[in-house]
Amino acid sequence: MSKLAEIMHPPVITLSPDDKVGRAIEVIRATSPERPFTYPMVVDAKKRLMGVCTLRDLILAPSERKVKDVMLSKVVALPRGLELHAALDRIKGLEIPEYPVVSNSGKLVGVVRASRLHEIEESRLRGLPGRMVGVAEEETIATPFKASVRSRLPWLMINLLTAFGAGLVVGNFQSTIDQVVLLAAFLPVLAGQSGNTGAQALAITLRTLERRGDTSFYGEALWKELRLGLLHSVITGIIVAVVIYAAAVMQGNHGALILAMIGFIATVLSVVISGLSGASVPVVLKRFGADPAAASSIILTTITDIVSMGSMLILASLLINRLV
Repeated sequence: MSKLAEIMHPPVITLSPDDKVGRAIEVIRATSPERPFTYPMVVDAKKRLMGVCTLRDLILAPSERKVKDVMLSKVVALPRGLELHAALDRIKGLEIPEYPVVSNSGKLVGVVRASRLHEIEESRLRGLPGRMVGVAEEETIATPFKASVRSRLPWLMINLLTAFGAGLVVGNFQSTIDQVVLLAAFLPVLAGQSGNTGAQALAITLRTLERRGDTSFYGEALWKELRLGLLHSVITGIIVAVVIYAAAVMQGNHGALILAMIGFIATVLSVVISGLSGASVPVVLKRFGADPAAASSIILTTITDIVSMGSMLILASLLINRLV
């Protein structure tokens, strides 16, 4: 994560607290128009930040008045070693266009514009979708073909291997599917629903990670996704159960009620676990020192497919004698 020191620029105008307002205005007028600034910074003899001046206050003040009499002494200053996500948290809700950057001893070392911080944050968030599926953040249409292959192919191979895992789960229950064909029609429904639930949790977790930079929120995230998962899964599970029951009755299946129960339980399990997985995958990657967004969706898709299909097929295999 970048730090403020990497994007700050030297202050354009610095004033002494004992300077006269008239001299301060002369300094401002002598500044090149090509060097944009918002506030003249006020520092003492040791270059320690004392305050900032607004142009309005300087213009309206008598020319013989001292800068320290018109400056704003309560200033939002940002430490030089602050990481960008922490800086964004610090200025959240403030409508200040420019912030002084200070050292540990309070010396003014630079200035950073709020617009620059937000540009970097927007750029980072725009790159998240690509990183989630194994696409390099900097890749565009103009990226050379070979570079795109090197960026994407390894993750596609990983996705292929993980997809085999989901396929093996289904293959191990082929006899169950052969006996209760109706289940096969609902496997994609269950996989899609749990996949979407996991993707929602993943997006929120990645967004929070990008903004906070640490995983201290993990417990809170799990608790939230557990509650959301239970609510959403019960609502979805009832709908799935009703549809399965109706389809089974239309086919003359004597195990319609059991099939509906299987659909309900499998939906609850897969949706809840998918939500918890979506909140966990990027956190685990982060704690192991990996990019939390790197191919997170590939890992999550494998988990949701195995859990959703596996839960339904395991339940069906346990109750197979009552279904046929």
